[in-house]
Amino acid sequence: MSDGMEDKIRNLEEWNKERERLKPVVDAAVDYHNQARFEARRRNYGKALILYKEAIKHYKKALGLNPKYYLKDLINRIDHVIEEHVNNTFNLKISSDNLKTAKGINEFVEFIDNLKGEEKKYIDQYNIAQAFLRIGDLYYEEEGRRKEAYDFYSRVIDVNCDRPFVNRDAYFKMGLILLSEDRFKEALVTFVSVLSFDRDNSDIIGYIDHCLRKLGIVEHKAKFLVATPMEARKLIMEVL
Repeated sequence: MSDGMEDKIRNLEEWNKERERLKPVVDAAVDYHNQARFEARRRNYGKALILYKEAIKHYKKALGLNPKYYLKDLINRIDHVIEEHVNNTFNLKISSDNLKTAKGINEFVEFIDNLKGEEKKYIDQYNIAQAFLRIGDLYYEEEGRRKEAYDFYSRVIDVNCDRPFVNRDAYFKMGLILLSEDRFKEALVTFVSVLSFDRDNSDIIGYIDHCLRKLGIVEHKAKFLVATPMEARKLIMEVL
């Protein structure tokens, strides 16, 4: 028998031994993972959360058995189950009326802020921005909570979700808040930001005109209507 054939047989024996060693742990992980997916599809996010944690625990236990032939497969499985777990947790935090209570909002913010770098890639940034927008709108409607609303609208922008209409809506509400506080310079720049998404919006042009009149620089209206936010800031310093 050639050495090459002996190596193949020896590797096959090792592969089979490793498979038998890992099988009970991996089977348990797969079972928990399938149950978690089932509950997540039914929007039973709390139950799914527990099951996802068990699946991750068992997959990591399998890794702890120092696999050689199944190592890459286990790493890929763990990556997939963590992705689903993070998304399930996100859905849990925003589900029901959780974002309508101070406790729920705090838990959501804590969850987002504590995401590890590799975990952030699992959640669509658009969904995060939409959640912040919902919270901002909630505070906006509450008397005396405009500061909190402004902070959450700012977080929408910071997410940078690459959905122009989301940023447009956040900037618009921020502009209204600044306008209500007579912060006309900041409001002007913010409304210019809104206009950059929708150049023909007559309502926004009206707000820009109002700010310019309050600042006494309405003669520069034409320049502001075609300016970028950065150019608007520079222009304000030049004309005031």
